[in-house]
Amino acid sequence: MIRPAWVARLAALLCPFAVTAALGASLTPVSSPWICRGEGWDLAAGRFPAEIAGYVAELGTRPFDSRSACALWAGLYSKRRGTIAASEPPPPRFIIFPSATSDVRRLSSFLADSGAVRGLERRRNYLIASFDKRVSGAHLLRLLASEHIEYAEPDCDGPDFLTTSNEFLNTGIARECWLRGARAVFPNDPCIDELWGHELIGWNPGLAAKSLPRMVAVLDSGIDASHEDLKRNIVASNFTRTRSESGRLNARCATSGRCYSHGTEMAGTIGGRMDNGIGVAGVAPNSLLLPIVISSVDTRMLARLSTIAQGIDEAAHSGVDIINISAKWPVDSRAISEAILTAVGGEAAHRRLVVTGYTTTLRGDDTVREYYPSRYRCLPGVLAAVPTDMRGRNLSNPKGRPNANDGRIQAPGVDIVVTTTENSDGGYTLSEAAGASSAAAYVSGTVALVWGSPPLNKCDAQQIKELLFCRSKSSDSTRYPWINVDFLRELANVDPEAECGSAMEALGCR
Repeated sequence: MIRPAWVARLAALLCPFAVTAALGASLTPVSSPWICRGEGWDLAAGRFPAEIAGYVAELGTRPFDSRSACALWAGLYSKRRGTIAASEPPPPRFIIFPSATSDVRRLSSFLADSGAVRGLERRRNYLIASFDKRVSGAHLLRLLASEHIEYAEPDCDGPDFLTTSNEFLNTGIARECWLRGARAVFPNDPCIDELWGHELIGWNPGLAAKSLPRMVAVLDSGIDASHEDLKRNIVASNFTRTRSESGRLNARCATSGRCYSHGTEMAGTIGGRMDNGIGVAGVAPNSLLLPIVISSVDTRMLARLSTIAQGIDEAAHSGVDIINISAKWPVDSRAISEAILTAVGGEAAHRRLVVTGYTTTLRGDDTVREYYPSRYRCLPGVLAAVPTDMRGRNLSNPKGRPNANDGRIQAPGVDIVVTTTENSDGGYTLSEAAGASSAAAYVSGTVALVWGSPPLNKCDAQQIKELLFCRSKSSDSTRYPWINVDFLRELANVDPEAECGSAMEALGCR
């Protein structure tokens, strides 16, 4: 079968192994993650992820190799084997959860007295233990069989945990609009005409200008706080004061602009200032942007699983409304999944929404492997953004109610003009990004815009998600609804003091 050109192009842009939603629609999906099946974490194979349990059991007296274990867990060991064999393994690190008969404090005392642990970091509901690099599989098995321990997973990082977007693409169009002066009309941002995605989703600058600010945590590589299009919207986090790896990353990268520019790119799409005569305008230009760093300093590689989980916890603790995670990883980490479940407010998902990109891998047996955190869309408070290109011109309101429980919704993700930093000389340019990262940023901006438009600001997170799917658009060419905000014009006929339920009824969504 010959695929249309746009399918091949979008597949190449999503990620090295990604396939589009249109292609994936005909293939067999993978099963739900553990947290969505309710089967618990103490698996039959042991108190590890199944792949790790088999690896540790076979080691015997040989030392535990974190890189091999993480590659096996990710299902990528065959691709990483040569690199792993040629490198010195780092000391093992495990995320360890206390049993129901213990707690974090007692578990900490037990591990400190074990003789094999070289360092401990305490979190809300688990510990991170660093072991001697010579610790054997047999020793780990004996130690982790303790009554104080319910479950343990390696604190993985590195090449198996990438951001979803490819390297940004500099283009003549992007550079031209950046160099133009302010327009003579409202809004005066010189690149407005290049923001095809804004037009596609029914964005209106007058409504955007009047929206109330919502806080969006951007879990990424930091945001350049000196960028003229972003600096007025950035808020600080206490996250930078911690001593963990997360704190060190945030202290160096969160607002400095000296690290990888991916977070700055996404921030501009979500909440770039409008009508300031510079660059672009975000979908929700009055947003407050909270940068939380979950990637390494100068590459696309994600930091440890515990860093991502801590970033989600910090976002929730900071009281954000939306958590944007423009990243992917291949394993079902209990630390992260429980952080997401807590952040959205449990099964009711009324506190906040988590937005991520939808990325998949085509396996050799014609099944589709969906990456995390997109797979957590089984939780009511999670949305997965499916990246799309400019072809959706004949959109209409759906004939029936789209399934919000599926969690997937389409958003612009190709040829997106974004803010970024030229780290080489401290100047600025605009670039074009592509992939699920950009789609996630569009959805996060849309959520912030809708939630900040009275009286919808009185809604809870789940009501906002319901509304977005109810008033989405549809296309005959794809299976998922398109994100859309042109219904916000109808709020002119709704009392701004009305309750959320009345507003949703007036918008035809009750």
